[in-house]
Amino acid sequence: MATPRLPRTWYFLGTAIFGLLAYGVMLLAQTLMLIAAAIRYGLSSEAEFREFFHQAGPMAAMTIAASPFVLAVLWIAIRIARRRFASYLALRWPSRGALARGLAITFGFFLVWKLLSYLVGQQTPAFVVDMYRTGKDAGSLWLVLIALCVAAPITEEFTVRGFLFRGWSKSFLGPTGAIVLSSALWAAMHQQYNWYYISQIFLVGLIFGYLRYRSNSTWLTVMTHGFFNLAVILWTAVMVAYF
Repeated sequence: MATPRLPRTWYFLGTAIFGLLAYGVMLLAQTLMLIAAAIRYGLSSEAEFREFFHQAGPMAAMTIAASPFVLAVLWIAIRIARRRFASYLALRWPSRGALARGLAITFGFFLVWKLLSYLVGQQTPAFVVDMYRTGKDAGSLWLVLIALCVAAPITEEFTVRGFLFRGWSKSFLGPTGAIVLSSALWAAMHQQYNWYYISQIFLVGLIFGYLRYRSNSTWLTVMTHGFFNLAVILWTAVMVAYF
């Protein structure tokens, strides 16, 4: 009789391969949606594509629609490892104290960064301002909120602080190396921003990684990520309205 295969953890290479696959699936899903949009709206020139995807609605819809495909890759990887999805990704509800501390740390970082941005003359990214304005004008701001405060935090945190951290923290990197590397890769994905705001994303990624490590809860980082994005949107609303 064959010996049953025991549950396993994907270590450095396996985690990297499935993480890259999840990212590739996300890009493929967005590309297919781009093709569908081109057919539906008759987009043909580069200028038409650029104008279309500077609108908040399409960008938000692409973020939301790609999420299930990314999560499906993670589910398949975890099932191959013969582990439970929720357990592998540390989908545990955080305590009220951990949540309060996480939100306080995140909000404190947000305020300090905004002060630093003011002192060095860094404006709110044009990408964020355009998304807010076009969403507000088109009546699709609710879709932006779902995309940035729900869909993106779930997809990115399940992948980065859930899957990548789980595997890499058990490898030669250890928890600290896993936090740093996953945060760097997460920041590098945000090429719509300049170096200054990519640095911000890297630093807030370190905070989320620390919270994930200390609390053993990826749901905590989903909530703090969503809270951070909400703070950015509210700040942008104030800037657009009064400055």
